[in-house]
Order: sequence, then C-alpha cells, then structure tokens
Amino acid sequence: MSRNAPLNDDEARGRLLKAAARLFGERGFNHVSVREICKEAGTNVASVNYHFRDKLGLYRELIGTVAEGMNQGKIAALEAGAGQPPEDQLRAYIHGFLHQLLDSDPKEEYWMEKLISREMTEPTPALDLIIEKGIRPAGERLNKLVGEVAGLPAHDGRVVMCAAGIQGLCIFYRSSRTAAERMYPGLRFSPEVIDRIAEFIADFSLAGLRALAQGKKGFERVQGDPAAV
Repeated sequence: MSRNAPLNDDEARGRLLKAAARLFGERGFNHVSVREICKEAGTNVASVNYHFRDKLGLYRELIGTVAEGMNQGKIAALEAGAGQPPEDQLRAYIHGFLHQLLDSDPKEEYWMEKLISREMTEPTPALDLIIEKGIRPAGERLNKLVGEVAGLPAHDGRVVMCAAGIQGLCIFYRSSRTAAERMYPGLRFSPEVIDRIAEFIADFSLAGLRALAQGKKGFERVQGDPAAV
C-alpha cells in the first residue's frame, strides 16, 4: 500500500506504534512531539489523539504491549519444565529464557529494547506498566521456584537476589552479544552455543543455591544487609 493511500484504523494504529517505538527509544518520551510521530507514521496530525487520546496514552499502550510480551516469554520459559523437580525446572527455565534472548535477530527488536532501556533510565508514569505487566508476574514465579531449590521462602531477600542474579547472567549475554561477535569474528550464537552457555549458567546458579541451602559461609544473613528481609 502506498504511504499516501488512505489508512484504516488498524493500519494507522500500527504505523503510529511502530514510529513511536523508534522515536521514543531513540530520544525518550519528553523529547519527541506528536507531530514528529505522525510525520514518521505518515498519518494525520490528529491521529494520536483519535487513537490514543494523547501522547502519554500512545506511550503507555506501547510500553504495556512490550511489557506483556516480556512477561509471556518468561512465563513460557518457566512452564517448560513443568512437573519436573525444582532444579530441573530452573535449568529448563534458564535454557528457555536464554534462547528467547539470543535466538531472535537483535535488529528486529532493537527499538523495543531501546524503549525499555530508556524507560528504565528515564522513568515516566509508564514505568509501573513494565513492573506490573513485564516484571512482577513472572518474577514472583521465578522467586518461588528459586526458593524451592534453596529451601527458603520466596520472599526471602537472599532468594530474591539469587533470582535477580540468574536473570542478570542471562541478560548479560543478550546485551553483550553484538560486542562479543565483533571481538571474536568466528563466534556465532548458534543453538548449540546457547545451550552450552545455558548449561554453564544453570550449573553456576544451582551450585550457589545448594551452598545457600546448606548454610555455607558467605550466605548467612547479615544485620542491616538489604538481602535480610
């Protein structure tokens, strides 16, 4: 369809969301105007108000959609090991989550990742959507699973920190992927390579959780430690 051809409502909404994702991700919510979004999308300047009420409404819908996708992916990874012992469930989660992060072409999700990263560093009223739709639901289930492995309540601060550490190890490989491939031209994140990385993260994490469960030195609660909640 020509960019100048009349758009139906679904097409106009889709163009606005795509244009907004790129512009907001690149410059942040406060540095993008409605006029710029409409020009990028090839829509009438009143289309943002028509479809989303205002710029914040457009931004919140965009953030909410991305956040729901984040959560659905993590829930799918958590359910991959359903019915298995807790350690095997955690291993399956790490494999599933890491493949979600590394199997896709980073160029396809570049603006969405920039959008979330920008919102985390320059928060707007939409940050709560990332927390409530993209982080908390799967995060609570992961805490519960990590707690089962460690033999501790899901709300224990040490469990929360361990779960965050597991997430961080996986996300590190996504965030450093482009740099790693440039540093090592022969490196390719093939399914086999991703599996080896996942196994390392799982072995490393489970070893730490076993030490935590056995009360080994270095894992005890410390008065005033933020993990001792």
